[in-house]
Amino acid sequence: MEARGGLLIGPSNGWLFAQKIYDLPEHQKFLNESGSNAVELVMNLNDSQRQKSLLSGKVDASFVSLHLIYFPEKSLEEQVPLAKSIFNRHQAVAGVIHPDNTPESYLETLVGAGISVAIENMDKQKACGYAIKELRGLIEKYGLKFVLDSQHAFEHDIDMNYAWDLFEMASSNLVYLHVSGQSEKTIHSLVHLADNASAIVHFLGKVFSEKKFPIILEGGYAEPKEVETEIMFMKKELGFV
Repeated sequence: MEARGGLLIGPSNGWLFAQKIYDLPEHQKFLNESGSNAVELVMNLNDSQRQKSLLSGKVDASFVSLHLIYFPEKSLEEQVPLAKSIFNRHQAVAGVIHPDNTPESYLETLVGAGISVAIENMDKQKACGYAIKELRGLIEKYGLKFVLDSQHAFEHDIDMNYAWDLFEMASSNLVYLHVSGQSEKTIHSLVHLADNASAIVHFLGKVFSEKKFPIILEGGYAEPKEVETEIMFMKKELGFV
């Protein structure tokens, strides 16, 4: 999905759930106050309050994605219908999932259920899920979409040549970007606070010179102002203001 005109940008709501904020109207208020027009909803089958919230509430944003998680202790018959219900309720553009610990049978079943499944490149700590050949193989085998995680790519190559290789490999299947940075305290920093901000921003500018994509911010936050500052920073750096 190309971001036409203005920039489609907003946070993952996983950080709100982590603060035990389950009320989706509160999430909506956060999005509005931060100036977000995009959001990624994060599922967790081990969090019943979260699932109830996602199945009963709804957020209003121009771009909505869903972050799926595979739970090996739960059956596909339990996981897939729930994912499908949440995906449909929020009219998500894609359901992204980590390929490193997800069986191909789960990917195949999700696709068969009508979910637009995307995989993302994994960070340096993972044993797999980052090799271009592996990712391309999954995309082609199951007709998947792709989400490029700029911070994960940076961890493999600080010059971001690998990140560009990922973009060229999957540009026709790329639907949006996961964007964060790293600092001494965390590898999930808001970019304007990150030590590697220049590398992340330069790469995004290179991508946007080819095509503009929605951005989901994965850096940690607690207050709307933090996300608002990040959004304004990204808009300025990418030439939207």
